[in-house]
Amino acid sequence: MKKLLLLISAAALLFISCATMDKDFKEKDIFTEDNEAFLKPVPDEGDKLFKEIPHIKEAFRVLLTSDEYRVVQMNYSNSIERNPDPGGDKYISSEMGRYDMLDEARIGIVSVWLYPDSGRIMRIRSQRPTYFKEIDSLINDDIMRWSFNFPKNVIEPLKFDIVYRVVLRKKKSDDEIIQEVQKKIREEQ
Repeated sequence: MKKLLLLISAAALLFISCATMDKDFKEKDIFTEDNEAFLKPVPDEGDKLFKEIPHIKEAFRVLLTSDEYRVVQMNYSNSIERNPDPGGDKYISSEMGRYDMLDEARIGIVSVWLYPDSGRIMRIRSQRPTYFKEIDSLINDDIMRWSFNFPKNVIEPLKFDIVYRVVLRKKKSDDEIIQEVQKKIREEQ
């Protein structure tokens, strides 16, 4: 029974990640262009994100890959600033390496509420999940480590949104991925 379960999970993983490890340059270039367009400081009229979800009060955009972590402030630049944390950014980026098993890019939106007296994070809620359970949890952990500076000494906004673009890259061969999944299944039993 265990062998059948392992075989089924390996076959499902192969089906999901049927792309080969050697992608042509054009596909990699598409991710790069999309990543740069996502990080534009001022969204243009053609920004699909704002057409899909017009009610978001976006303060920050985060590009999260296993190779980089970049934050761009989109709004409220006069009233709130994210305190830099290069060590934490590098840690979150390195954690993404565990999930580099397929080529995929997803958008996630998280709403953040701050305490009005201290400016610390009071609550976070996912408004649009990436639908990768582990990555959504990693995003929540990432936001919880953030701290803010308020240049006007007034804590505002009290509620804002952070938009994440999560980019996964397939960096392992199919055989390596299957072996890794089989090892995890054995450890869980």
